[in-house]
Amino acid sequence: MRVYITGAIGFVGGWLQGELRSHGHEVVPAPGPDELEITDRAALTRWFEGPAGAPDAVVHLAGMAFAPDARTDPAEAFRVNVGGTVALFEALRAMNVRPPVLVVGSSEVYGSPGAADLPLTEDSPVASYHPYALSKIGEEAVAMEAAARYGFPVVVTRSFNHAGPGQRPVFVVPAIANRVIAVQRGEATCIRAGNVDVRRDLTDVRDVVRAYRLLLEWLAGLAVPSCHVVNVASGVAVSIRSIIEAMCAIVGVETKVEVDETLVRADDPAEVRGDATLLRQLTGWTPGISLHQTLADVLAEAGRSR
Repeated sequence: MRVYITGAIGFVGGWLQGELRSHGHEVVPAPGPDELEITDRAALTRWFEGPAGAPDAVVHLAGMAFAPDARTDPAEAFRVNVGGTVALFEALRAMNVRPPVLVVGSSEVYGSPGAADLPLTEDSPVASYHPYALSKIGEEAVAMEAAARYGFPVVVTRSFNHAGPGQRPVFVVPAIANRVIAVQRGEATCIRAGNVDVRRDLTDVRDVVRAYRLLLEWLAGLAVPSCHVVNVASGVAVSIRSIIEAMCAIVGVETKVEVDETLVRADDPAEVRGDATLLRQLTGWTPGISLHQTLADVLAEAGRSR
């Protein structure tokens, strides 16, 4: 398939390009936001009509991906996450084509679940009041309407936390990796962190993009266009404290954690864990990369970049 990818130059987009190419697909990556504004329908249409040829499939990754950024600028979160998704489907409609579209959403739409709500399935309530999650709920709604009203084959993922080499250091795993390396090198005496006992469902980004490829291939093979919401999750929750301890063990330093109140979020749920049964049923996917390997690879990158 010829797969067009928005957000292709980002963390997940880079890994997805390699995953698709390694399985025989042609990839047409979108240029960065300085060249292609994701909310500009006309610009998107010109991209889709470019020399590579019309898309056989589309993966929509572009948008605001870091929840604290949305708290700082909620208007921008809605503009790019919701408005960009509207523009994408409108651009495809303008060309009168209906390729399969994989819209990458977030488990943040589930809000703050309690212990009785876990594991979260696709039937779990969507309930959140945070700007990022609300913008992703809006993104989902746009995709579902495009499927129901205009006949697009659509999969919307609710992707749980993922990490791996190349992730921005504002995210928790690479942030901790940098602090662990600083202790190893004698540049710091402790590891600052926020809510260290919260537990999160964490998957390696390389497993995540494999799930995206498999979902896209499955969607393209359907005889009748339809819309599906699918969790992408490991099904296992790990604490931030255990991640710190594992990283310290990998590099051979003593674990010394100092809670930094500026990093503490009072409304963090104690645990978030997803159920990926549907993903497994549709594609046969299971995670293949261990948490230890993910953390070791992120640490190795942090060590090289410092």
